[in-house]
Amino acid sequence: MDNINSDVWDLDHDDATTERMILDHTQQKLKREFTNTGYRAGLDASKTTTMQEGFDQGLSYSIPHGQTAGTVLGALVARRTVYRKLNIVCPPQVDALIMRLRALTHTQALDKSVTDSDPTTESFKTLVEEANAVLVSE
Repeated sequence: MDNINSDVWDLDHDDATTERMILDHTQQKLKREFTNTGYRAGLDASKTTTMQEGFDQGLSYSIPHGQTAGTVLGALVARRTVYRKLNIVCPPQVDALIMRLRALTHTQALDKSVTDSDPTTESFKTLVEEANAVLVSE
């Protein structure tokens, strides 16, 4: 019984070992929890920042495009209304342009893959040019 490790009834030794094991387990568990919490907090903060930056950039591009499309559409609708009030035959391209502008979506006006320059699509530029040409010519 000189060897304390061989004494199965040595409760003090068992308690110390058990306490160390519990402490180690608790420390590992806390470390995992704090790591996971920190990871999630960092991910959330990153998402929020990135999403806000993306929203701000998208908004800065979409407002002028929406204003342009709305202005041209409004002018075409006004032109068509004047033609109708005066019983003048409206050129067919006016109705066609109105339909195309009303069907316009943001993905047709802005190319989301372009990040470092003007994301305006060629189809949007062409549509606005066609509408302006009709408005100027008549």
